[in-house]
Amino acid sequence: MLHIQNACIVFGDEVLFSEFNMQLLRGETACISGQSGRGKTSLLNAVMGFVPLHRGTISVAGIELKQTTIDSIRKQIAWIPQELALPTEWVAEMVKLPFELKANRSIPFSTERLFACFDALGLEEELYHKRVTEISGGQRQRIMLAIAALLEKPLIIVDEPTSALDPESTDRVVAFLNQQSNKGTSVLAVSHDKRFAAGCHHLIEL
Repeated sequence: MLHIQNACIVFGDEVLFSEFNMQLLRGETACISGQSGRGKTSLLNAVMGFVPLHRGTISVAGIELKQTTIDSIRKQIAWIPQELALPTEWVAEMVKLPFELKANRSIPFSTERLFACFDALGLEEELYHKRVTEISGGQRQRIMLAIAALLEKPLIIVDEPTSALDPESTDRVVAFLNQQSNKGTSVLAVSHDKRFAAGCHHLIEL
């Protein structure tokens, strides 16, 4: 599903990492961890085509990432950055926004399926009717994971999915992502959370 070969990212005169290799098969989950400043988030951004590689190649679903293939690759991915600022006042609007994007308009939105994901993630249905400013960071993280599942992309990329969660909620997130992997979805995450990392198929130190 994801193949990274000899990847190197450079910012100015600083080499964040070089000769990085990884392979993620369909239905596998991987957690990238390591000290701050090593380029973990930059690697996720590189897979999305937001940050260029200095050297190396990235392929998603057999498609090599190039300027001409970025759009095709992004259609394969549900992307959840750590800091997500959406131009919506209500959670109901926030939830539906990804389904209004051109790449996702063929995907049906269902509150029934959404609430099933809410239940699995320990979220109350009433959150759907709240303002975005009334929910916590941890609730927002889990709501975005629910949306990612509804989009049914073959690859989920998520940055620090449990940074604002307690151990019980972290366990729910791990179980939820494992449910997605059992359906064939691959998951690539960056996390400092050892509890989360322990629930993934692969742990990669960067």
